[in-house]
Amino acid sequence: MHLEAYLKYLKFEKRYSAHTICAYTNDLQQFANFSQSYSQKNTINIAFADFQLIRDWIISLYNKGVSPRSIKRKISSLKKFYTFLLREQLIQTNPTDKIILPKTDKKLPEFIKQNEISVLFEKLNFSNNFTGQRDKLILNILYSTGIRLSELMNLKEQDINTLDNTIKVLGKRNKERIIPFPQVLISNINSYIKIKQEIGITNPYLLVTEKGAKVYPKLIYRTVVKYLTMITTNESKSPHTLRHTYATHLLNNGADLNAIKELLGHANLSATQIYTHNTFKKLNEIYKQAHPRA
Repeated sequence: MHLEAYLKYLKFEKRYSAHTICAYTNDLQQFANFSQSYSQKNTINIAFADFQLIRDWIISLYNKGVSPRSIKRKISSLKKFYTFLLREQLIQTNPTDKIILPKTDKKLPEFIKQNEISVLFEKLNFSNNFTGQRDKLILNILYSTGIRLSELMNLKEQDINTLDNTIKVLGKRNKERIIPFPQVLISNINSYIKIKQEIGITNPYLLVTEKGAKVYPKLIYRTVVKYLTMITTNESKSPHTLRHTYATHLLNNGADLNAIKELLGHANLSATQIYTHNTFKKLNEIYKQAHPRA
């Protein structure tokens, strides 16, 4: 009952994506499974777990070799769950109050180099059929606008304004933002929509399958991995890699950090500042290559 109420809160009030809710659910279910074996009872309500039980779970995660980053996320999931229960007066105290999040090294977002992006859009041959132009458009929009996977999937044709080169995006928590895109994207958009109409697809969503259904996450992932594998040796090859690439390239070329924050749809600047580390890294590399005494 408590978990169900919390998940409804995440879905309807916080308006979290299905992917995010699934991650929270998995973390809480793992804790529930541990609690079950720990207590050796047939049923247990994790809403009433105590500090000792949570601490023992964390120790078990360390003993299993779970990374500090993953453990930190799982603890964060628990903290938010109990904060909700306390706010709703379903519990009297928060058992995670004294739980300290483990320190983790800040992982810099991986991005694709600019010369590799040039190869992607200028050297690779995308076929002129429906699939080829759709795949190219998926990559083009992700890199040209930096939008999230869920935002890309939910784009409709009416959200594309080719008169002023902007895309209207409905982001997290139903926040709408307008993102400009480069002129070179228009020919790809027009070509794709023309083919889509010619083969009789009337689905209002911009990106669809050959059968006319709205695209799904696995299709986009598969498309991105396929083409990024052709141009880079980076380990990270995902739609989010292109989002990181978009932000890093903007920053490297002089864009204002606050402007990038708005374009990405970040709630606060701290989420955007991680890209400055990539910029400093690049500047350091340039310095070492160019300065005679470096």
